[in-house]
Order: sequence, then structure tokens, then C-alpha cells
Amino acid sequence: MMKRIFVLLSFICLLTGFSTTAMAQEGSSADALIQNGITILQQIDRDGSGDVWEGAASFVKAKLPKDTFVKNIRQARATIGTVAQRRWASVVRIRYNTQAGDTPPGLYANIDYATDLRDGTTVFELISFQLDPNGVWRVTGYVPRNKQ
Repeated sequence: MMKRIFVLLSFICLLTGFSTTAMAQEGSSADALIQNGITILQQIDRDGSGDVWEGAASFVKAKLPKDTFVKNIRQARATIGTVAQRRWASVVRIRYNTQAGDTPPGLYANIDYATDLRDGTTVFELISFQLDPNGVWRVTGYVPRNKQ
């Protein structure tokens, strides 16, 4: 079951693979993206996945009904413990010029956070966004994992 969730969320998160674009060329600054990611992570921490879905990219909302999205996020978040601190580890922007599977063309960003847990372990949390036509970064996925 967890493998299926990971595969689904990994697909949504667009983990790697295509051309990257320099941060300064278009869209928000890296600092703004990092802060957006922290806001989403805090919503997830407070079990606000429904609110996250409301602000998600339209193709994600079309692919995943709200209840499924919320269930998947809750299950993924339950795999890590209580957060003590988060630090960004990387920010990558990706431009898809053509349709990639179910992913429409556009500008995407992946922000990876090194998350220290209260038990002393560190996990990594990936938040992914798509830049919509109105210039707003919309969530496309969340994947927590033990290794970067």
C-alpha cells in the first residue's frame, strides 16, 4: 500500500529528469518558493490536506478527488514523526515543453527539505509546484522519505 502511495505521489511530484531553468529567469524567487513549501508543510502537519488540495494545480485536482488526495497525504505524513525543524536542501525548477504522461507542459519546482524530527532522526520531504497561468505556484505533490 505504501509503495503504491509513494509511486503515485512520486509521479505527481515530477522528481527528476528534464531540463532545468535558472531561478532568476521566470516565476518567483527561490526564497518565495521555499516559504510556500514551508506553508504547505505546516498545513499538512496540522492535518490541513483538504486546504492543500483546494490550492493544488488543476491537473492534480482532475486526477485525484479531494478525499483520495487527503487520504494519500495523511498516509504519507504518518510515515514520519514529530517535526523539530525544517531546512531547505534543494530547489529545482523544471520546464516541460511537451506533455509528459499526465503532466501538462509548464514550469514546475521541487523543493526538498531536510526535516529533523524530535527523536533525532532526519527525513526528507519533497513539495512540488506548478506555475499556473496567473503566476501562482500550485501544489502538485508531497513525498516524505528517509533518504534524499
